[in-house]
Amino acid sequence: MHKSENSPPNHKYLKALGLSSIIVAIYSPLSYAEINTRIESGNPAIAYAEDGGWTGQWAYLCVDDYCGSAQLVDGFWQRTVTEQAIVTGESYRLQLKVQDNVLSQYISPEYTITADAGGDGGGTTPPPIEPDAPTISASASPSNATVGEVVSISATATSEQASITTLSVRVTAPDNQIVLNETISQAQGAWQFTPSLQGTYQVTYQAIDNQGETGQITDSVFARNPVSGGDGVVINEIAERYRVRHELSGNDFNNFNVEYWEGRFGSFVLDDYTLPSASSLRQSACGTTEPCVVVTLNSAIPLAMTDVFGNEKSCNQQTPNWRYHKIYGDETNFSYGYVMDVVLSDGSVVPACQATRDQRATATTWRAVMQRWPHINRPFEAGEQIEFETTISFDRAQTTGDNVNYYGQTFRYVLGQGLTVNNRDSAVGPLNINDSFAQLGGDTTVPQLSASGGAQQRLSFMQHAYNLDRGNVQSWLDGRRLIHTNFTTGDHVEEFLPGPQAINGNLPFPEMAGLTTDPIQPSCTQCHTLNGVGDMQARQDVVPPKMFGLGLLENIPQETIEQWARENGGTINYVTVEGQQYVGRFGWRAETMSVEHQIAKALHDDMGIGTSFEGFGPMELADNHVQDMVVYTKLVAVPTPRQNLTTMPGHNRFQEFGCNSCHKMTVQTGTDTEFPELSNQTIHPYTDLLLHDLGEGAFRTAPLWGIGLSGYVKSGDANALTLMHDGQATSVDAVMQRHGGDAQAQSDNYFNASQQARNELVEYLMAL
Repeated sequence: MHKSENSPPNHKYLKALGLSSIIVAIYSPLSYAEINTRIESGNPAIAYAEDGGWTGQWAYLCVDDYCGSAQLVDGFWQRTVTEQAIVTGESYRLQLKVQDNVLSQYISPEYTITADAGGDGGGTTPPPIEPDAPTISASASPSNATVGEVVSISATATSEQASITTLSVRVTAPDNQIVLNETISQAQGAWQFTPSLQGTYQVTYQAIDNQGETGQITDSVFARNPVSGGDGVVINEIAERYRVRHELSGNDFNNFNVEYWEGRFGSFVLDDYTLPSASSLRQSACGTTEPCVVVTLNSAIPLAMTDVFGNEKSCNQQTPNWRYHKIYGDETNFSYGYVMDVVLSDGSVVPACQATRDQRATATTWRAVMQRWPHINRPFEAGEQIEFETTISFDRAQTTGDNVNYYGQTFRYVLGQGLTVNNRDSAVGPLNINDSFAQLGGDTTVPQLSASGGAQQRLSFMQHAYNLDRGNVQSWLDGRRLIHTNFTTGDHVEEFLPGPQAINGNLPFPEMAGLTTDPIQPSCTQCHTLNGVGDMQARQDVVPPKMFGLGLLENIPQETIEQWARENGGTINYVTVEGQQYVGRFGWRAETMSVEHQIAKALHDDMGIGTSFEGFGPMELADNHVQDMVVYTKLVAVPTPRQNLTTMPGHNRFQEFGCNSCHKMTVQTGTDTEFPELSNQTIHPYTDLLLHDLGEGAFRTAPLWGIGLSGYVKSGDANALTLMHDGQATSVDAVMQRHGGDAQAQSDNYFNASQQARNELVEYLMAL
């Protein structure tokens, strides 16, 4: 569900300026409007810039080359100038950068003004801002297509104070031919088209409401020429969010920086020609007869052409840098960096410095080739492992004056195969975790960072699936924003390790304010501590459980769970939704049948927020927001274990004691067409999702994956465990003492074993 949203900035103001025909694309460059400015002399001095009705809470006012935080007072953003003395009659350069909920960022022109003489901004006072134009959310699947593949697109238009009269879509091919052009008299529509050319297809949606207001967004679908079947080419498509620093950089890799949901993500396709059966295609694809991989990178928005100070970058810094062959023990360096070529809308490829500046400034697709280089003593052939990452920069990163450069994840990849979690850098994390249980969550599993990366290991339960699909990355980030929103105040909640530019808070979500009624907590994350086990809450008799791997658990086939019940005597809690019976999977008593069901129940019962889900109305939170929360919750990744589990003595002890009769170690997921990341995965969740009575009432078997990290995630102390449904068990011994009833035999086996055997089991569980 690739989603994109926007609405025109200060719509009525643009009409007043004669710009009513302006097209505002989803990631278009920011519009400019004249504002009044002035600067008063002194040391310290005061600088002023007129507010244009922007809806954000942050602003930076720049005098010459120094930017400082500004406050809104009586219609003007102002700040005290302390970095230099301001002299009457002297000229100074002044620019405003202000957060805006619609634009993401407004940047004023740079004014040259004279101290104590007013400014030359000269803009007229904007007319009152009238109701916003319609907002459009859109999706395209797949958004990275192949020529001849059917692409499904859809859009929904909404207006807070009006009704939608028409919704239009226009699809333009790389050769500028219109392949789809349709208008409907509805607020929601779905269409299909089939790309016939390689290149970027522009998809433009327009909505008009009954007040004559117009909203418009532009999305894109990139189509590649297909690779013929059976030719040995291995294709991997992966999406990711971008980070402030590299994976070993203190605390600034796993965390989430300012406005992380706005354009700070991308995707790439690897066409891998390293298998011998693909050798005949290498010359035409890569320009070499040796094993090679073609990388096609897509970004949500174009790159910055200037640095944070406004200086023009060199041409080879105006495209992403694709880096591979990591230098182990060094957080930033790779042996080779490829200045990516620009892929034009017609699919043609131009080297970065041979492309025009305009081509570089508007590009969102680039290409690189990975291959063996004589001066790098690393093999490059099928079966060998490499690491790679991208360096990329955005204008939007300058919203609060933060660093321009962003970085991708350091992916581990086996040539001719696909992603792996196997780490070969001792400075980064545990080495050589690559046995059959290393991918606890199948291909969604993310590599584990070591404690040397700072406290960011406490964010181990907050990362997206390693194999994230491009169609889900925007919704995942939007969903995380909602999970971290205070539904009483609309503020963003980040309890631990916010990104360096989000230390003083992130952009609020004012539309969400006031939705709660007598909440236990006003945000999801205030119960589920860093997506791990939370503390017991008021009006509750169970602790909030871990929130990762849930999409995989939902995708375990129902017949598998029913077979487990026949084998071990566990009880299925069947729940009825819309007249149909389902296996209950989530909650300590398995009360809900899906992630969406669980989210709707928690919003309603714990926060007093209604949704359209049956039994949890009336609807107060719109369906698209609920779906974003579903995407996020389904695709939170399972972390890699800290050791090779199958070689640990505890692996056998776990089965000898009979723990695996309920804590099922291995299962295959089914197929989910909306979430390919979760389909047909071999996972190791250590649960049967069934109810068992251990002498304290019937509770669902808790998944054990991540148990060894749960204490550290919650409190920073790996040994501070919060186990069982009430959180009162703080050790494995304490847990086994409470395993009576249906688990009495397992408890007896544990306590009748030697101390060494029990220790081996504990060490095994702590490695999960």
